[in-house]
Amino acid sequence: MEGHLKILSSKPVDIGDENAATVTAENYADYPLLVLSRDKQKEIARITADTNGNYRAVLPPGDYVLVAQRRARKHVRAKPQPFTVVSNQTVRVDMDIDTDHWRARSTQSFRPD
Repeated sequence: MEGHLKILSSKPVDIGDENAATVTAENYADYPLLVLSRDKQKEIARITADTNGNYRAVLPPGDYVLVAQRRARKHVRAKPQPFTVVSNQTVRVDMDIDTDHWRARSTQSFRPD
């Protein structure tokens, strides 16, 4: 299994701001990934993306789910990615993590009375 971790944020970045947050190797390490059994009851592997956001794990054939590890202080949103490993094949499973946990996403609209 291999894939790429993308850290998403809509926060504006000021090029001239030396304190502006950018994605670095340290940022990728802040967002470990877990490979769980399909029923999400058993942890199979922990994965940390490399400095380019790429990751790789050797797994036996079977059905799994890739999830972002929950952290007490870091609120993130990431959709679990189910996947199947087949003998002698590499499966690609990419993960997008949204760090803008404060953004409300709603399909409802409100109309003033």
